[in-house]
Amino acid sequence: MNTRSLVTLVLAIAFGLGAMIFTRQMLGPRESRKEEETQEVLVAARDLKEEESIKADMLKTTRMVKSAVPPGAFSSLKDVEERWVKTAMLEGDLLIEKKLGPKGMPPGLVANIPKGMRAFAVDVTEQSSVSGFILPGHHVDIVKFDASDPRVKRGETILQNVLVLAAGQTFTRPEERSLQTRTVTLALDPEDVHILVAARAQGALSLALRGVNDNGVVAKPAPFKPAVDPEHERKLKVAEDRGKELEHELELLKEAIAKKEAEAKAALAKAVLAKPTARPTSRVVAVYRGMGNVQRVSLEKPGVSELAPKGDQVASATPAQPPKNLEPTANQDLAAGDDEAP
Repeated sequence: MNTRSLVTLVLAIAFGLGAMIFTRQMLGPRESRKEEETQEVLVAARDLKEEESIKADMLKTTRMVKSAVPPGAFSSLKDVEERWVKTAMLEGDLLIEKKLGPKGMPPGLVANIPKGMRAFAVDVTEQSSVSGFILPGHHVDIVKFDASDPRVKRGETILQNVLVLAAGQTFTRPEERSLQTRTVTLALDPEDVHILVAARAQGALSLALRGVNDNGVVAKPAPFKPAVDPEHERKLKVAEDRGKELEHELELLKEAIAKKEAEAKAALAKAVLAKPTARPTSRVVAVYRGMGNVQRVSLEKPGVSELAPKGDQVASATPAQPPKNLEPTANQDLAAGDDEAP
């Protein structure tokens, strides 16, 4: 074999090996793809709007490589029964758990409240609601008027990056157009609800609309301190000191009045106890039983029970039956008086 034939043979072998390696590399991935597992998944058969209830004609199935199926995907229509669209989807979009509303719960405001948050409505005007361009899904800052210091008139941002749940009674985000509403419903932490209730009691609130993906929190500026006027501060100090003096004088006056009243009551009680009690004048009735026979009956006694037969003896004052031992005579006379008869 000559040299030319040998070179030809070597080249033929080299080209053959190269072709074999190239063919294996080209056919290898296809064979591996055929070996990968696939599964059926549900996708949107048409464009789906928010809060639409899922129906069979709205979906279709397709096969995907199992490794490419995202978590939360559905493969059967039974898995999405009684569900509704939470996030708008285009035709061909894959149905996943995050894009659907809770099962068994009707669409509306309650279903849109994030877990752990509270829905709170704020009264707004066309000016405080950015001419009605605040829509569900937007984020706003809440500003109140600070009236704590009458010398300073300025606003203060009390809450930032607050999610808007509804504008009036609209829960879904319509096309970019303004909505003339009287209230805006916000999603707040329970503690932020307390802050907002207290702020609303102090005055009207305003909303500042944030841009798309602008979720940063701006540091609050330091409280504004007005320039101090020495003369004004001196007058305030004098007025404060004078007020304290008046309060002290008023307390002393109250103590003096109370002391005088106590002394007057004590003196009146002492005078009443020291006054002698006058002895009432004895009232006596003289009963004449003929010449030289006089009896006296005291009217201070409870009553007359029996007349004494003789002398100046005084009987009791209890009314009683006429004495049995005395016979009335025609010469007997009866006289009454406050003093003793002669």
